[in-house]
Amino acid sequence: MVRALAVIGIAALAVLLAVLPAAIALRRLTPTFGWVGAALGCLGAAMVGVKLIAMAWAMGARLWGARPAGGAVAAVD
Repeated sequence: MVRALAVIGIAALAVLLAVLPAAIALRRLTPTFGWVGAALGCLGAAMVGVKLIAMAWAMGARLWGARPAGGAVAAVD
């Protein structure tokens, strides 16, 4: 149940982050204060930073993970 709510929340946030900057750029939504744009920019930068950290972590785990033995391993008698 909690996992489903988390997935729905993340999906809603992703759609919001995709639609909101486009709506502001097309002048469909005009923020009355300048801090709204700054807050959206900071939120976007934080999301990109977290994504880059996650990608680097996954790549590091893949590089230093256990590798299966190759096909050219000599049999021990």
